[in-house]
Amino acid sequence: MKKQILQSGEKVITIDDSINSKQPTPIKPVVQQLSAYQLFMKDKKEDGKFSLQVLSQMWKELPQDYKEQYQEKARQLKEQVQQNKLAAPETFFPLSRLKTILKEDEQKPQFKPEAYQYMLKAIEEFGELLLNKVKDQIKQDQRKTIKEDDLITVIKENQELQFLSCLAIHHQKKKASQTQNQQGKSKTSGALDKFLENNNGI
Repeated sequence: MKKQILQSGEKVITIDDSINSKQPTPIKPVVQQLSAYQLFMKDKKEDGKFSLQVLSQMWKELPQDYKEQYQEKARQLKEQVQQNKLAAPETFFPLSRLKTILKEDEQKPQFKPEAYQYMLKAIEEFGELLLNKVKDQIKQDQRKTIKEDDLITVIKENQELQFLSCLAIHHQKKKASQTQNQQGKSKTSGALDKFLENNNGI
């Protein structure tokens, strides 16, 4: 509803009070798919209390033209439910790879086809989150190449990625092992050079 407010006897300002109204946003009711028989039962339960046995008998004795009315309502309702269904998210992560990963689970969980789509989307969302954080990391160092150390740093510095700390531990052990191997090779090489020098390069 619009109101006109006169200010200083000259200027008229139009205000729409619907802008300031604090009416709650109406929630769209969830449409459930019902069969013709279920719609019939719903109508009759509103009329009075009937047992399931009585309702079943009433449905059997209902003239065909009345049944067709309920069947048509059921068809329309089914179309409405299909339209309101959430579209499956678009994904790029290969489904075959996800299935391979899930096979490693001891409990072997079973998934419906639509559930796979949301699992794939979750993987992609996480990958994008991790990538963006790593890109910020290398941007500070004015680099374009992402290294394993960059990922480990991001994991350590972000609380929401702490569940990946096992990767950081594995990375540290691998680096320590590589360092030890290099040191061992260096010592072996040094001893060999010394031996050859003492023996005039045999």
